[in-house]
Amino acid sequence: MRFVFDQIKGVFNPTLVAQIAQRVRQEEGATQAALEHWSIAILAGLSQYVNRPRAMSRIFEGLHGFPYDLLKSPRQLLDETANTDAGTRQALGLIEQLFAERLSAVRAAVAERSGTSAIAAEELLKVAAPVTLAVLSQRLHQGELSIPGLANLLRTERQRLAAEMDAVVAEGAGIALPLAYEEAPEPKTEGMRWTFTMAMVAALFLGALLSAKQCF
Repeated sequence: MRFVFDQIKGVFNPTLVAQIAQRVRQEEGATQAALEHWSIAILAGLSQYVNRPRAMSRIFEGLHGFPYDLLKSPRQLLDETANTDAGTRQALGLIEQLFAERLSAVRAAVAERSGTSAIAAEELLKVAAPVTLAVLSQRLHQGELSIPGLANLLRTERQRLAAEMDAVVAEGAGIALPLAYEEAPEPKTEGMRWTFTMAMVAALFLGALLSAKQCF
């Protein structure tokens, strides 16, 4: 299956990037770099919670109700009057929860590494965040993913992000590098199952031993 980040890059095609660059008055190359830095940081940030069921449950709820229809016309994100309907405000609320007090540091790092101004980096988050979350929301609905399914999706995505995550942006976001694929934790019931199995084996062995003694 296609990586989420690659799907996001497909949304930010040259035509759209040129329109966004004109909107924020930045070079196209710098604009595209900033959009990608934001998307990577968001995906990597979310992936840090794959082994924390309660956190993943909250993330799932936020994504499940996120409007992914905006992917049909992402250019609407450039229209300030359509921001609320397009999901920008909802996306920024989720991003503020994700990065919390580190958000300003991530914004500064994105500006530094992309070559955009700090103001432009902030404006570009209003585009990158809704698109990134919309793609994830679309994956949830079209793939009919559960909470564990979302965790596995983000867990696998770390393989792709490992080659793209910028060290300065990662430091700003508090994300440890290198990113690595993390195996799903073994269910607690697994140990109980093995304990039960070993107990059954021991009981059968003891029974066989007692039967053998009775024969003699």
